[in-house]
Amino acid sequence: MKTPGRILLLAACAVAAVIVLGPIFWALSTSLKSNSHIFAVPPRWIPDEPSLEHFRRLLAEGVHWSFLNSALYSVSAVAAAVAIGAVAGYALVRYPIPGKKLLLVLFMGVMAIPSYALLLPTQIVFVNLGLFDTRLALPILYAAHVIPFAVWMTRAHFAAMPRELEQAALVDGYSRFEAVWKVILPGARPALIAAAAFGFLYSWNDYITATTMIESPDLRTLPVALIFFQGFHGRDWGALMAGVVIATLPPVTLFLVYRRYLIGGFAEGSVKG
Repeated sequence: MKTPGRILLLAACAVAAVIVLGPIFWALSTSLKSNSHIFAVPPRWIPDEPSLEHFRRLLAEGVHWSFLNSALYSVSAVAAAVAIGAVAGYALVRYPIPGKKLLLVLFMGVMAIPSYALLLPTQIVFVNLGLFDTRLALPILYAAHVIPFAVWMTRAHFAAMPRELEQAALVDGYSRFEAVWKVILPGARPALIAAAAFGFLYSWNDYITATTMIESPDLRTLPVALIFFQGFHGRDWGALMAGVVIATLPPVTLFLVYRRYLIGGFAEGSVKG
């Protein structure tokens, strides 16, 4: 028999699920409706005649190129940030670096500064360096934002690993690089995946940085491209919701595939750090 407390907990979870999943379901439903049914009264949660008309219009407008741009920027930034963060995190744990504690404080301080507060001076610097409105601009900025988090996460996991594992690998004939690659990094997989997921979500969902640093239509990211779906009398809600569905697929897929590592990585990193 379920206790009143358990019933209240289940009810709260159900309400939370409706609040979170309701807008997603409505976006999917709207993306499959014809324009005449989007504003029907009363609202229709299930389309009478589902149609892919809005998705076809997105492809005709070239939104798939913006999707590829977002994927390129996000993946390249995450790869660079996690690689640099892992190397830095390992060095902070295994080597006697002067000012190690100060470096960690600086990393935390950088994470505390809103990245958008530095956009204007960053834009001026990128213009002078010739990086403004190029394919390198966003990956560099995204990686710079994610690196401190990656350092903090990987450092926490490396510090929790027994040194004996690495020493045993060295005794077995592994080089230092082989010991790290084959023994240490696999043990820190939850931290690496958690840092990569954080970086991907930040990069994929970013709008303000992409708007500030990119002007050329062929370099736009998906969030920026979707803003341009406006009709003469207002937004093209069907196409916009179809774009929202497309933009939601990569993060949702990422979570479903790596949820075990993500939950473990964030939980262990927050405690061990």
